[in-house]
Amino acid sequence: MNKRIIQLIPSIIFYIFAGLLVAYAIWAYSNCAEIISQAKTAGQLSSNGNEYDIVSFYMGNCGQYFVFALLLAAAGIILQKKQNIPSGFAVVNKFDNEVSDSELDEWFNEDSLTDKAEAKEG
Repeated sequence: MNKRIIQLIPSIIFYIFAGLLVAYAIWAYSNCAEIISQAKTAGQLSSNGNEYDIVSFYMGNCGQYFVFALLLAAAGIILQKKQNIPSGFAVVNKFDNEVSDSELDEWFNEDSLTDKAEAKEG
């Protein structure tokens, strides 16, 4: 298998689990809505004064799965972006590099030359 495809497998797994959780959350939401409507029809539940209980019922049965799916999808995106960093890219700590005096002199000379060129043009 291609090395790139092997590196994408964990993020693909996250996406699959996120999709399954979204499907389950939608199914749970439809069942919750059916139960709430049946309870209202039977007169066992009134909307007035029971808003917290209704929202809590939805959040406990399906809302958390939407949040989990969102977190898994975000983890898959982060993992995929992390793997897309080119292999030649290295994080350089500015305190690790020793700079010699000759390199500094060259840098200052280049900077002063650009300042003089800008002064002539301006």
